[in-house]
Amino acid sequence: MTKSELIQRLQQTLPGATAHEAFAPYRKHFENQSEEIRKKAAVGIHIYPHEGNWQFILIERSAYSGKHSAQMAFPGGKPESSDLHLEHTARRESEEELAIPSVSGEKITELSMVWIPVSSFEVSPFVFLHEERPSIEINQREVSNYYEVKLADLLDETSVSTTTIKLNDQVYMKDIPCFVLNEKVVWGATALILAEIKFLLQGT
Repeated sequence: MTKSELIQRLQQTLPGATAHEAFAPYRKHFENQSEEIRKKAAVGIHIYPHEGNWQFILIERSAYSGKHSAQMAFPGGKPESSDLHLEHTARRESEEELAIPSVSGEKITELSMVWIPVSSFEVSPFVFLHEERPSIEINQREVSNYYEVKLADLLDETSVSTTTIKLNDQVYMKDIPCFVLNEKVVWGATALILAEIKFLLQGT
């Protein structure tokens, strides 16, 4: 896929709920929660050419006492008072977590917002296209590891699977749709974002 083809596909009309639906089987049970409690957040999807492939970066969050401990995700977080807008938030968080300079990467598109019921965040995903692989240095307080994933692997139908998620000692969610990328299980909001990218790139 050429750079122009990649940009053209990512800038198509967003499918939103159509792309999200298959990866959010339990979401409808929470949709009536008050919108007043929802909080803003933003993530950065960094795409770049490397060794003949388009690739992007996922992180594995460090273990902590919060709701997203040790999960696979895109770099990102909630806005600070100094952020001019949510794109600024996505860039700042990417720099803080992975040392990707906030001025690097051309914004290609903003994907559909994804609401996370368990933490009440409304996440705005921003896609940044880099001319070359960015230099990466993880912030070990927030990130335990990072993974460079080929877009081709995301588009491969064998990447789609299901998993069981342990919410606490008594509650498990079974048959949760997910992606398995670089041998890591990616579910939840990050899977919804990936599903929209996949839909845009291949039309399904």
